[in-house]
Amino acid sequence: MKIKVSLGITIGLMAITAAVTFMITSNVTLDMFNNKIKSVSEKQEFYSKLSEIDTYSRTHYIGEIDEAKLIEGMVQGYIGGVGDSYAEYLTADDYAKRLNEQTGVSVWLGFNYEKESSGYIKITEVHPGTSAEESGLLAGDIITAVNNTDVIAFEGGYDEAVSLFNCEEGTRVKLYVRRTDDDGKSDFITYNVTAQRSEQVTVTGRMIENIGCIKITSFTDRTESQLKAKLDELISAGAMGLVFDLRNNKGGNMDMLQKCLDHIIGAGVVVTAEYKNGNVENTVVCTESEEIKMPMSVIVNQNTAGTSELFAFALADKCGAHTVGKTTAGKGYLQTAYTCSDGSVVMLSTAILRTEKSGDFNGVGLKPEFDVTLASDVDLNTVSDEAAVLTDAQLIKALEVTVPKDTAE
Repeated sequence: MKIKVSLGITIGLMAITAAVTFMITSNVTLDMFNNKIKSVSEKQEFYSKLSEIDTYSRTHYIGEIDEAKLIEGMVQGYIGGVGDSYAEYLTADDYAKRLNEQTGVSVWLGFNYEKESSGYIKITEVHPGTSAEESGLLAGDIITAVNNTDVIAFEGGYDEAVSLFNCEEGTRVKLYVRRTDDDGKSDFITYNVTAQRSEQVTVTGRMIENIGCIKITSFTDRTESQLKAKLDELISAGAMGLVFDLRNNKGGNMDMLQKCLDHIIGAGVVVTAEYKNGNVENTVVCTESEEIKMPMSVIVNQNTAGTSELFAFALADKCGAHTVGKTTAGKGYLQTAYTCSDGSVVMLSTAILRTEKSGDFNGVGLKPEFDVTLASDVDLNTVSDEAAVLTDAQLIKALEVTVPKDTAE
């Protein structure tokens, strides 16, 4: 049955429809306008406050304002106030150094270090075949002066002192070192160390009975080749189980993570990333159809972060590896670098990383299957391989649970 509608009714319906459409559009536009006004208002308040502080400082500060430092300080303050605990601001030079470090080949003195409680520089690891080893430096040494200046006497303190380690190939750096023996006696020794270009060793390993033990200190562009070579070496030597030591590994190159895992686990998605817009992407996808078929364990601690956490999660999720040690750092965000017009770079957390089985681990970390605490007198940076088998409780536990199949009861 056909229903006739008069022209007047039709025009009336069209008018109502147009009115409703206008109202909806107006409300949406009004909301957008209000949000825009709010944003502008907030920005105006931000710049007004900054202008006030700038006026007070330039009018009343008795010293001279270094404009370059002022700008750097403002940028650092902004990044610090964003709320992203992993955000960073890097100058163009600092970012170039960061990229150079990721290549795994760099000009350096040959040792790793950290800030000691007193403000001096503690050597945590001396790499074989480097000028540092040839000079006689040892892990545990405390650097108290660089190029005849006490570390604490530098205007920039520790940070300025260690910046002298980043020098051109062939540069000699004079180090004044305090070395304390087992009896508590300290000696002060002067070393001259030459900056050399070399490949950083991020993977080391050895056999402990029939278990292959591999330590990965970071993930650089050279880590995959080093890991593959070490795996082949240990398996050829008769390894019937593997222990991966990721303690104090603060992460590194995400692309390298996938390449390393490709030599260990089977094919499949390992890690996904969820972005602000809700998009989910597979960021780590392994392609190997065969995995290493042997028992595994992973040792972690509170300094195991980012990429190294994902490595540990992957082995636990995909290979059933046991996890031993202490809860990891819980750095589960993906960072993206954005380059500014002057070449400086802002690193921001842009996605939440999720593992296949464990999910979102940011702020939570990996809780080991076997929670094992190191004795207070065990220093991972200085303990020898021989002593570690007797005193490193985390390594001992990892070896214990990595039981080769033919010896399992």
